[in-house]
Parts: sequence; C-alpha cells; structure tokens
Amino acid sequence: MRESFKKTFHWLEKFFVNYVWIGIGLLLVSIILDLSNPSSTRSYSLSIFIKSIEAIGLSIIIAAIFSFASGTSGFIEKIQGLLEDIVVRRNFLANIDPEGKKEALKALIQPSANEKNKYPNIGNYYGYFINKTLEIGRKSVRSNYQITSRAYFDSTKGKIAVEGIYSYRLYPSSDGFNDITIGFEEPDGGDSFCSYVSVSDPDGLRESFENPKLTEHDEGGDISSRTTLPIKDFGDGKNHLDVELKVTEFGTDHWSLIQFKALQPTDGFKFHMRCDGDVEIREHAIFVVGAKYYLDLAKDKKSITISCNQWVNEGTGLCVLVSIPQVVKIKETKHSTPI
Repeated sequence: MRESFKKTFHWLEKFFVNYVWIGIGLLLVSIILDLSNPSSTRSYSLSIFIKSIEAIGLSIIIAAIFSFASGTSGFIEKIQGLLEDIVVRRNFLANIDPEGKKEALKALIQPSANEKNKYPNIGNYYGYFINKTLEIGRKSVRSNYQITSRAYFDSTKGKIAVEGIYSYRLYPSSDGFNDITIGFEEPDGGDSFCSYVSVSDPDGLRESFENPKLTEHDEGGDISSRTTLPIKDFGDGKNHLDVELKVTEFGTDHWSLIQFKALQPTDGFKFHMRCDGDVEIREHAIFVVGAKYYLDLAKDKKSITISCNQWVNEGTGLCVLVSIPQVVKIKETKHSTPI
C-alpha cells in the first residue's frame, strides 16, 4: 500500500513541477481580477491585461501537460508509428484522392534525361500506364473466372454445339456495380442462345434472368447481338456478387470456334472443355500478356484445360477450334509434267 502511494506521489510530483504552478497562478490572478473589476466599469487596457494573463496561464498549463505526455513511452510509440507510416511505409499515399495519386505517380515515375533524349514522347508512354492503372477503381473487376464447357454434335440442328457454364465473382467499382452485357458476334445471334443468368449476393439472395432476349447492335460495321442486364440496384451496398450464366453456341456442320476474351480486369481464370462423340480439339491459341498460364491438352484431343492465377487485363483471351475429323479421298491422276 505504501509502495503504491509512493509511486502515485512521485507521478503527481513529476507532473506538477516546473511551470504548472506558474500557469495555475496566472490563471487564478486573471479570475480574481475579472471578478473584482466588472466589465461595465473597467477600462479597455485592463480588459486586455486580464485576457493576456489568462491566455498566458492556459498556454503554460497546456505546454506543461504536453511536455509531460511527450516523455511517456505511449506518446513516443505513437509519434514513431506516424513517422514510420509517412517516411518508411508511405501509407498516407493510399488515402489521397485519385488525382493526387496520379500526380504523385507522375512525380515518381519520370523518364530519365537519357530516355527523353532518345525518344521525346517516352513520357506519354509512362502516362498511359499510370492512367490505365488508376482506371481500375472506376471498373467492376472479376475474380475466380471459370468456364466449363462441353462440345458435341447436335443431330437436330446438324451442327456442332458447345454448351458452357460461366461463373465468376464480381466486385463493384467506385460508382457501384456496372450492368452485365452478354451477346454473340453474330448479327442475329444465329442458333446460339443464353439459357439463364443468375446473380447472387453475399446473403444468398438471387436474381435470375431466364432466356434473355438479344438485339442487334452495329458498332462501326461490327454487327453483333447482345443485351444488358440491370444489376446495379440489386448490388447496391453489397461488397461482391456471384454471377453464373449458361450459354450454348453453335458452329457449322463439322467445326466450331470457341472464343473467350476478358472485357474487364480479371483476377485469374480457368477454361476447361471436353468433347463428346467424334468431336476433337484441332487447334488452340492463347493471348495472355504479362502473366503465366498453364495448358493441359489430352493426348486423345478430347479435353483441354487452360488456367491462369494472376491478374489479366482487358483483351486477354483464348480460342479453341473443335471439329469432327473428315477423311477426304483424292483420286490419283498422272501428269507428264509438274503443275
């Protein structure tokens, strides 16, 4: 008990030494002068004198308290943490507005004088990628994009069909979720169709669009059929949405070209296709820049898997050509001279 009292007394003694008593004394003097000299009778100079003593007393008390606090370990650790955030980690940059970030990046990422001498417009190259990087905040991005498809010959249509289920997690932009656009690169959609699009929120609520109707779009001569599904209101206030859609695309009587192209920044994707019946995988092409991908093609050419576990930008994609092998017999002829 006595030891605890000594510690408390020592703490109080440490706090109230130096200039604290001077500040308290000046504050009391200003209070006494203010009470003994009513504002209606005292002169203007006396009022200034009283207010000055009061301000000086308060300043001394506040300075003493701050000096005492600055000597504690907690205060020192707090200041140390702030300095580390600013000087070492530069965490303050994460909280500035987009325009401020752009200016900070431009100041940091500048071409050297040697680079400018070689190519004066190199600064525009840096600026282009700075703008592309910061634009991601205004876009809905996707993750865990998976495509599982099956290629087969549809005897009723007399064509090769590819039935695919697409699923991914969608995250909002700075303005919320963007509406979903689906379509086919055919003027009237052909025989291809979308069976459904389902959108689920983190609470398990789901909104479904059954057999969405496509309309023709002409963009500078590039005619396609598409539709836009409104999900902005459904996703209002949600941190993500899970999207799934089922699409059936038709090729010709013996071949079909399946394409996938990322129209939004995407955090990884996986494409898997299997072929039924006589359908085989004939050719494939992968367009991925700046990321690693993995390809697994079966020896019998009946299945293919392409996966990427990194961020990919718009324009990244792939195409797979499937067909039914046909044997073409060529009648032998004799020629006296080569043709």
